[in-house]
Amino acid sequence: SKLQWSTAISMMVFSWLFAAFWSMMPLLGWGEYDYEPLRTCCTLDYSKGNRNYITFLFALSIFNFMIPGFIMLMAYQSIHQKFKKSGHYKFNTGLPLKTLVVCWGPYCLLCFYAAVENVMFISPKYRMIPAVIAKTVPTVDAFVYALGNENYRGGIWQFLTGQKIEKSEVDNKTK
Repeated sequence: SKLQWSTAISMMVFSWLFAAFWSMMPLLGWGEYDYEPLRTCCTLDYSKGNRNYITFLFALSIFNFMIPGFIMLMAYQSIHQKFKKSGHYKFNTGLPLKTLVVCWGPYCLLCFYAAVENVMFISPKYRMIPAVIAKTVPTVDAFVYALGNENYRGGIWQFLTGQKIEKSEVDNKTK
């Protein structure tokens, strides 16, 4: 079934309010922002090991990493089952969840480690790597979707070469 405009708008509003809530909490005193190790932009302050930081970190991880990851897992498993029944695979259903784990996993691990131990012994350059990888997620997700979906892949190919991929060629490439 098609997504209704009212549902799409409600989901968009919820997403913006959810993001605003979690980004505002450190400004209101739950959690804390500080400069990233290389002082290029701000992130959660790793050096704080107090209860305020730890409760914010765990809540943030549960509501922004674990629950969305679980929802993605369930949704893409459902899509995979539908593809399996039809015998027509249009998209690698495991890729989006793997992308989430690969891009956000190191950052979450660093934050969890910072909640129980002092991370200041790790070089600022190395502490910067997980944050940079996490910030690549929107770009990586766009590529994953564009290159993983046969319709977009065909459109990209047509845009770049001027040649249209025939339906049988698309079916052979996905098998």
